[in-house]
Amino acid sequence: MKKLLMKQHLFSFSEKFDITDDNENVLYNVSGSMFSIPKYFDIFNTHGVVVAHLSHAVFSFLPKFTLAISDFSEEVELVQRFTFLRPKFDIEGLGLRIDGDVWDMNFTIIKNNRKIGYVNQRWLAMSSTYDISIEDESLETVVVSLVVAIDYIKAQRHTHVSATN
Repeated sequence: MKKLLMKQHLFSFSEKFDITDDNENVLYNVSGSMFSIPKYFDIFNTHGVVVAHLSHAVFSFLPKFTLAISDFSEEVELVQRFTFLRPKFDIEGLGLRIDGDVWDMNFTIIKNNRKIGYVNQRWLAMSSTYDISIEDESLETVVVSLVVAIDYIKAQRHTHVSATN
């Protein structure tokens, strides 16, 4: 099993952050578009090669991301479902699903009834910090991409709720 750490800077306006291993070696660099429409994120490996491109749908009632991952010809869509309580997400493509509490960032990613990875948020951290455990390393980039997309949707909802209060 591989363990990763995703930590975003508290006051980062550049929308860039790293994903590291247990020893804090950088494995991925994430770079978000600042003012582009649609909003997108590129995930780079240690050689500077884009391994995933995440694009946020502009004209969608509920948040939706399209994930283009270099290791797979099939695109993956992450779509928020309409619910009255806590948000839930559907994953379309690669036979994936999410179980657990997505909004508190404590969830499991499952493929064919087998756990491939899980995410836990660290609550006593100064910034958004997530422990990512990957059991199927062939799907590592997929798991990382899903965490980045869900974190962005969560942050947008938090910003929207804060602005309406």
